Amino acid sequence: MIKQTQTEKLVPPVQWFEKKTEDFSFRWENTPWHEGGERRLSPLKQSLRKYASSINELPENFLASVFDQHLAVLSEGYEYQILEILEVLGENRFLCRNTENQDFCVWSKSIAANHQEGNPTIFAVLIRLEDELEEESEYHPVNAITYGPVLGWKSLLSADFSFLARELRRDMFKLKGVSAVIAQDPVPFWVLWTVSLIPPVIHGTEEVCTYWTEGRFSEDPGSFLTSGWKKNTIGKRVRYRKTGSKPFFEQIVIYDTKTMKGIILARRGSYYTKLCSALTDVFDPDPGKDGSINILCEYAMSDVLHITPSYRSWTTAFDKMDEQKAEEKSSPESKEMLDTMNAAMQDLIPFINSKTTPDWTKLVKKHGLHEDDIEPLKSIYANLQNKLR
Repeated sequence: MIKQTQTEKLVPPVQWFEKKTEDFSFRWENTPWHEGGERRLSPLKQSLRKYASSINELPENFLASVFDQHLAVLSEGYEYQILEILEVLGENRFLCRNTENQDFCVWSKSIAANHQEGNPTIFAVLIRLEDELEEESEYHPVNAITYGPVLGWKSLLSADFSFLARELRRDMFKLKGVSAVIAQDPVPFWVLWTVSLIPPVIHGTEEVCTYWTEGRFSEDPGSFLTSGWKKNTIGKRVRYRKTGSKPFFEQIVIYDTKTMKGIILARRGSYYTKLCSALTDVFDPDPGKDGSINILCEYAMSDVLHITPSYRSWTTAFDKMDEQKAEEKSSPESKEMLDTMNAAMQDLIPFINSKTTPDWTKLVKKHGLHEDDIEPLKSIYANLQNKLR
């Protein structure tokens, strides 16, 4: 990263941005793009229906503001960008980088507010500004201002948005990138704001993620695995699984005994690296068949956008088998209580990560628990906090 003092020499003063913004004021006040707006928004109707449940969680005036923003993009050539804040340049100026590694100097009070709230990733509509300043340096960020709402996330990063954009519109993403995918249908990216406040899930020094690689095995990988692995078979597929003491220690190897195709998967980067190394002599990875996704991104993908991660085509059958075995071991009453407690624990994760105290009475009431269940929840909460220190 270029040092702040060097970058400041390459960007205009705030007065320059203010003058440039004044040039847009008349058009912004008159919003000519609203004419025929309903017709131009009609391609979004199907997507709005698809994500209706998540849209209902957004603020009341949210859709009106983003509709106006989208019409401006279509009419004026403004562009959607996913940005990460690299440097604070002062006076509401920020050095940002988009998903294609292009740098922008953006003057925006809304980005300043997001930065103060601890949001490193920004979804904004940018207006590129013509720069009359002569610069000798080869490095020169694009000067820009924002139009309309600026949305921020605490834990989804630009790489996550690239991953989601690729899953939503693979062909368009490959040809034109993230901005084009958003411009075609911004609705999925609007509803992602419902998870904007959730912090990352960290264990030790590592963020909890799913890492995987698909490929082909030359032989049964079981003999190359250390102790602690359990073997299960469904049809022609074999799974080796090592659960560890916590869910985020899980490691999985699955292969098809007929085709020898398979997958290597782990929930922590360090475990994944070691597992791949242990199987390097018997596993040949397929190009472009690897991936990584953090817990929040996977939740956003499956529960908000209703997209199934590719690795689940290997794991789903075994997951269902595990669930069935667990159900057989427990009564309906016990299972119901366990599900309720698990749901309550999911609500505790943000408080554990942010080291804040939840409203216990509200939590118990939300999940239909008894007052007597507060103490067990408090005990679990305290133990997890101590382990994550």
